[in-house]
Amino acid sequence: MFNMFFRFKLLIFTLLITSGCFSISDQEQLLSNYEKIPTDHSQCFEDITWSLNGKKLDETGFTLVSWNIYKGNKEGWEQDLLLLSKESDLILLQEAYLTQSLSQFLETTGYGWDMISAFRYKGIHAGVMTLGHTPPRERCAQRAYEPLALLPKSSLVTYYPIRNTQQTLLVANIHAINFTLGTERYTEQLVEIKALLVQHKGPIVFAGDFNTWSDQREAVLDQIIGDERLGLLKVEFASTVEHLVWGHRLDHIFFRGLKVISAEIIPVESSDHYPLKVHFEFISTPEIEQELEPTVN
Repeated sequence: MFNMFFRFKLLIFTLLITSGCFSISDQEQLLSNYEKIPTDHSQCFEDITWSLNGKKLDETGFTLVSWNIYKGNKEGWEQDLLLLSKESDLILLQEAYLTQSLSQFLETTGYGWDMISAFRYKGIHAGVMTLGHTPPRERCAQRAYEPLALLPKSSLVTYYPIRNTQQTLLVANIHAINFTLGTERYTEQLVEIKALLVQHKGPIVFAGDFNTWSDQREAVLDQIIGDERLGLLKVEFASTVEHLVWGHRLDHIFFRGLKVISAEIIPVESSDHYPLKVHFEFISTPEIEQELEPTVN
């Protein structure tokens, strides 16, 4: 049954790609409504104006939501996203399509956003998007190609200044490679993000749709996350309501230098994924800097 489903999905992707509806640029496209930034951007971009607005994350903590929004294809996503946004400081979206409806939502709610466009579908940017009221100090865009479906998946790493400290919060938003027969490309995508995490001294949140639909994929993710240099922990959700694929959860949140105050899975009908919502508090960060000094291989 798995092979039949896999082949069907690949057939659909092949038909869509050959129809001319999709377009992919040679470089990642990093988009933002905080300010003008380079349109084509493949590495990291530092916002030299971030300190002028004076906005920083509260040093006591923040609430974060991670949600695969399913391209906005199902009814009710605007209402669900609006409810989530009322109590959230940061929202990480996967399968975000920058349609007119989403653009209007962002303008109405006043959220700033950064997006890495994996590709365009009928001229509409698609990829991962991170929303917040605090502009990031730096942004890093990454993109990895599906070896079978040919379409890329994207990841976005943003660094947020924290009030009353020199540290920044690293937030990594990932939509992991899905259609592979093995785990080689899947591993490579995670390793590329890990390289940025290892270099960071302060608190971290690494979240998104990891597409861990098999034991092999979960093992790869566990091995990478388990690197002692990262010091990452996994958010455990007590909720019995969850979205599973072949018995596996696809969406995860990992963290460092933070304390989980509350964590919940929110059932919705507007996507094939359930939003994950976590309230974090910052913990004593100087000790983290000492204990997790990056090592050079």
